[in-house]
Amino acid sequence: MDAMRIKFSKANDQAKLKRIEIWMGRHVEVYSVSLPSGHSCPFARDCLSKAHRITGKITDGKHTDFRCFAASDEARSPNARAQRWHNFDVLRKLDFEEMVDVIYESVPEDADIIRVHVGGDFFNERYFRAWMHVASLIPSTLFYAYTKSIPYWVANLDAVPENFILTGSRGGRADALLDEYSLKV
Repeated sequence: MDAMRIKFSKANDQAKLKRIEIWMGRHVEVYSVSLPSGHSCPFARDCLSKAHRITGKITDGKHTDFRCFAASDEARSPNARAQRWHNFDVLRKLDFEEMVDVIYESVPEDADIIRVHVGGDFFNERYFRAWMHVASLIPSTLFYAYTKSIPYWVANLDAVPENFILTGSRGGRADALLDEYSLKV
């Protein structure tokens, strides 16, 4: 069954997340989940960079102004590449219901906060909707994501539950929608 689960990373040790515990007034368990950067980022433009699955060699897109920090991490770490590709391989072949089941079953039971995509992005609308549905099934967990997949967000504005905080990331091919829909940036 582990082959059909996605892999999360414990994120409590990140310095900027220490402030969350002060803000919340208690210890919280923070996790993140990632996909291979660039390969799963359909709307990336200014930061489009891809680390080769095997070698880690980075290829930048023709409009890249700055290299994606997560792709650089994948270039340095074979373990990060392997984990992110595992997640992508599992998820991209599933239909909506299967995605929901796999994501839901993979969420760590003690998760208070989950960052969706330190690396990667919502690679299709079905995947975006699956995350929104999973968040609605676990209302006690706070989910958040930075995304350039603005068209999927716009197409599903009513599906975003209160416990999922989305923040648009400029530098993508759909930036105009951020302003048109007054989305959080």
